[in-house]
Amino acid sequence: MVRQVDYDALLEFVLKRRKDTGGYGATPRLPATIQDTFQAVAIRLVLGEEVPTPQTEPALAEYLARMLAVPWLGIETTFRLLLTCRVCGLALAGERVRAHLVARLARDTSLAAGYYVSRIFREILGEEPDYRDSGRSLLLPATCAVEDAARYLFVKGMAGQPVADAGELLAWLQRSQNGDGGFGFFPGTTSFIENCHAALAALSLLGARPVDLESARAFVMSCQTGRGGFGRSQRAAPFLDSSWHGIASLRLLEGMAEQPAGGVPEMVNWQNRLIFSV
Repeated sequence: MVRQVDYDALLEFVLKRRKDTGGYGATPRLPATIQDTFQAVAIRLVLGEEVPTPQTEPALAEYLARMLAVPWLGIETTFRLLLTCRVCGLALAGERVRAHLVARLARDTSLAAGYYVSRIFREILGEEPDYRDSGRSLLLPATCAVEDAARYLFVKGMAGQPVADAGELLAWLQRSQNGDGGFGFFPGTTSFIENCHAALAALSLLGARPVDLESARAFVMSCQTGRGGFGRSQRAAPFLDSSWHGIASLRLLEGMAEQPAGGVPEMVNWQNRLIFSV
């Protein structure tokens, strides 16, 4: 019998981590964080819940507003904060966002920084990236993981740039799938659910599939625990981050099954943009 995801248990797992003061924490007893709040909101939306707004969930809106008011730190956390605010309908100060992005790239020219900055410009500000070297062609690092490949392909797709050696990259991604169905950081490494999310996102952006789609789904499904959340592997404790990677991976696999061969998904709605956030 094919195992099915327990959506009700997953939603209950998420809601138990919601704080009265707004936001979500990694466990019911830990305080809210931006990362956990992003993941919880994303899971709820992918599960078909209504988009939270300042009117329907004022505590969440107040938490996000407090986080906007303090100095922003890492670019990944900033992206997740701003994207959550945009999805939930909170107003953002465009000039402050632009200044933060330009300052960030002045000291960090990594692929990850380029990925997050490009997404903030396009999806949060609704603008084309406009900063020094914004038109440069991003390159994959010499030693990369499936997460790097997904970010690289997303930026290339947004910019309308061709992907060099796409066939070689596709083969490398497919070799990253292990015999248990999951994906490693790169070929020959242990399967974890965050790698499944990244590898499946990258394969989708290439219009491709894993070598064994059904075993990939089985691996992800095996990571859902009796508490409703997903662990990062089959014997790991569940958390919001691994639960987000799990449900996003399942949605990517569903999209692959529905998409015609060679078809690339369109980023036409918030759900798709969230699913491809790695």
